[in-house]
Amino acid sequence: MPELTVGGERLQLLPDRAVYWPAARTLLVSDLHAGKGAVLRRGGIALPAGSSAADLQRLGRLLDATGAVRLLVLGDFFHGRVETGEPFWDAFEQFLGRHPRLAVQVVAGNHDRHARECAPGGLEWLTPGHWEGGLVFHHEPGDDPHGYVLAGHLHPRLLLRGPGGDRLRVAVFWFREHHAVLPAFGSLTAGVDVRPAPQDRVFIAGDEAVLAVPPPDPERIGPGRLSP
Repeated sequence: MPELTVGGERLQLLPDRAVYWPAARTLLVSDLHAGKGAVLRRGGIALPAGSSAADLQRLGRLLDATGAVRLLVLGDFFHGRVETGEPFWDAFEQFLGRHPRLAVQVVAGNHDRHARECAPGGLEWLTPGHWEGGLVFHHEPGDDPHGYVLAGHLHPRLLLRGPGGDRLRVAVFWFREHHAVLPAFGSLTAGVDVRPAPQDRVFIAGDEAVLAVPPPDPERIGPGRLSP
């Protein structure tokens, strides 16, 4: 379980695409996109139900493992308006019932603006740029004069190439000089392939382990570029 110190704060990178901040007993995730399956089904796309409930079960296991008393979501908790009667509501109520003392805070993301008015009670909405200690919480990545930024939004991935021509895309934590981008927590999310600069730190966010990626070869990878 890799540990990093950014903004003077020690963070632990966890399998299953989450970060634990021990000093604040806080679990940080980004981009759950809860209810996305229901939104897509309303649009005529045939998808099985249950992906958001499974994501909440993963969250619950991480909360139990860390002993976190606060869940801080770095934007896009919801994918869109969640209508009454959809399966996510029951799953979310059960999740809160299993963690009655948990404080749930959400930095409002671009998708959340369509869902905040129908969101359940118990969520505290934070304005992007909220900061504590040496950390600043945003949804969209970028630098902030108040401290080191933790953000999401991009759903960063890394394209791995094998010697036989195999290609595999994996979700990653992407730590830059003044800000970091967390992988998307939601299971129904795609992402952006990142091309890190040599000084960046990148970690593969696996289901069972978090693995550091060696620095890229600067002769082959340009600094900080993104590829579609």
